[in-house]
Amino acid sequence: MKQGDVPKVSFIIPARNEEKFVEDCLQSLLSLDYPKEKVEIIFAEGNSSDRTREILERYAERHDNVKIFDNPTGNTAIGRNICIEHATGEMLMDFSAHTVAPKNLLKVLVPKLSSQPEDVAGVGCSNVSPEKQNFVGKVSGAAFLGFMAGSGIFMQNTVFEEERFVEHMAFTLYRREVFDKVGLFDPDFWCGQDAELDIRVKKAGYKILYTPEVQVKHYKRQTARALFRQMYRYGIARAKMIKKHPDTMKIFHLLPSLFIGGVILLLILWMLAIIPLVFLLILGLIYLILCFISTAMVSRNPLIIVSSVFFYLLITIGYGLGFIRGTVYGKL
Repeated sequence: MKQGDVPKVSFIIPARNEEKFVEDCLQSLLSLDYPKEKVEIIFAEGNSSDRTREILERYAERHDNVKIFDNPTGNTAIGRNICIEHATGEMLMDFSAHTVAPKNLLKVLVPKLSSQPEDVAGVGCSNVSPEKQNFVGKVSGAAFLGFMAGSGIFMQNTVFEEERFVEHMAFTLYRREVFDKVGLFDPDFWCGQDAELDIRVKKAGYKILYTPEVQVKHYKRQTARALFRQMYRYGIARAKMIKKHPDTMKIFHLLPSLFIGGVILLLILWMLAIIPLVFLLILGLIYLILCFISTAMVSRNPLIIVSSVFFYLLITIGYGLGFIRGTVYGKL
């Protein structure tokens, strides 16, 4: 790719209460191995109650390519749309304020997308937890990569060894014209709006290409409570997506809710003396073993492997309850 042909890239970043991470995010984007005049970093700031706004304004004063716009609603989808409406790039990078980009992020994604046929809407990459992530983040990051929580349900957290077309990737570089055809992010989805967008992208005849050649570092939730709330919202969002796009429902979307129902049923059967306690203990032991194996495939840290059992339960129960709530009451 010749210097004159280098496309401009706009990073679209909704941000709210990100003071712990946004500076690392900005530093990484300002250090990209890509012409500075071809990088635009746009934030939609959602009335943060911490120092997020202050940090963003400090960087915007020093760097012309850092721009801040107000998002009084705090709605992430609306924030992304605000960024898109003000973006001037030929390509749009869907990003997060608690994510750190490697120097070669655009050096990999831009040429790859430019070389693809027009029916490839974007090129995405996977994410991994940073080394300085706290313990909760490290365990949940490992859990998301394990088959007991990650595979199929949270596609954006999956790491593949080979290049392939995928249903969705959280960190994707899109062609600008794709949004003109499929529309912007749906503001009814406070959570999961990027996954819903990719459903429409696919229905419009486009493809999303995954590349293993680069990864971003993504900070996971810092507390067990925050992780549970995130999973609960994910469950609600998935139920709403299925209502809007019934043809996208897959059996693994139902598994967390079925797990909750199954546990309740087994406990009732045990209390009624229909099944013995030893049967429950055997099932519990099998679950523990599967959790250990799932995490051991991605981490060799004994403490993370043991702790992951609790986090698998948090992820499964949170998502399952959210899905039930979204199914029963989840307006579009």
